[in-house]
Amino acid sequence: MLTPAISFVLLFIMSKIENNITEIQKRSQSHFSSCAFYYQKGHILKNTEDLEKTFEDIKLEKGMKALDIATGNGYTAFFLAEHGLDVTACDITENMLEGAKKTAIEKNYDIKFVLHSAEKLPYPNESFDLVCCRYAAHHFGDQKAFVRESARVLKKDGLFVLIDGTVPNGEWEAYEWLDRVEKLRDFSHVGYRFESEWKEYCREAGLEPVKSLFIPFKQDDIEWYFRSGGTSVENQQAIYKLVQEASEKVKKVLKVGWEDGKPVWWWIKLALVARKTLPAPKENSE
Repeated sequence: MLTPAISFVLLFIMSKIENNITEIQKRSQSHFSSCAFYYQKGHILKNTEDLEKTFEDIKLEKGMKALDIATGNGYTAFFLAEHGLDVTACDITENMLEGAKKTAIEKNYDIKFVLHSAEKLPYPNESFDLVCCRYAAHHFGDQKAFVRESARVLKKDGLFVLIDGTVPNGEWEAYEWLDRVEKLRDFSHVGYRFESEWKEYCREAGLEPVKSLFIPFKQDDIEWYFRSGGTSVENQQAIYKLVQEASEKVKKVLKVGWEDGKPVWWWIKLALVARKTLPAPKENSE
């Protein structure tokens, strides 16, 4: 049982980051502020099977300090709280945090909610045992900075867990098709990255990849997909055309097709786990 005491701290620090916020971050704020209602009504990420698979061989100990970056509706934060972790959940969009906070209160989760970007974290070095980011990094303006900051706030041997969309390494045709679809659907989409790219970002930041999974999941609700993306009718038609004209290679990689007259395809979630490594201390020469 979680403690009945609810201690929420919603820190509105936008005045401090307003001058540094990028145009990409502004687009993300604008999009999720306007579409928060649709995400709160229901979301594919409510299914936490990917988290269960990611953590099935990783022990989550009660009291571990965890940071959930770009928490959105809070599903990852709730998953971690249910396992007894001391959770801080952040997002750049106030409306999304308010929705997550409301659900946390209803479910009696003890979670701290903080408003800030993913690229500059307002925490001291080595503050957390675990940093998670689930299906949000494709919105970040500086994905390398996000990984560096995640590494900075992790304790030694702490874990960085990234779950985001991808395509198999080197499948550029499928990548470009999906990137065009996502940018038509949601103007705040920046770009997915190959597994090899995320691993490179991790190693540059002092994080050693220890596990990666590919978890396919089906896009089978085109109406919700468009509503939650705020997709214009013109862009909806363009997406339909892309589905119709998808090459055989794209169809094979992403299983693009039609069911009951509606387009469907399969995303591929990358679940990557990396451990923070530090240089070994120098031995005393005595």
